[in-house]
Amino acid sequence: MPLFVFLVDRLIWALSLLLIISAVMSWFQPDPRNPFVRLIHAIVDPLLLPVRAILPPAAGMDFSPMVVMIILWILRNLISRSVP
Repeated sequence: MPLFVFLVDRLIWALSLLLIISAVMSWFQPDPRNPFVRLIHAIVDPLLLPVRAILPPAAGMDFSPMVVMIILWILRNLISRSVP
């Protein structure tokens, strides 16, 4: 596996992990001034905001992390399959 594909694969994996952390954090309402919380939101929110603009919350549930995870999963599979 070429280095570029490996790095992109790891980046997508890390983004997926951060999305899960962000979703779990939303259940507990942590202090928004916490540097760790701010870092997570600074990384994840640019991915979630376009999806949230298209897909509004339904019955108080935000499905944008799930949609972004599916998109990242599809992207990861397309990249890994394109390399012999």
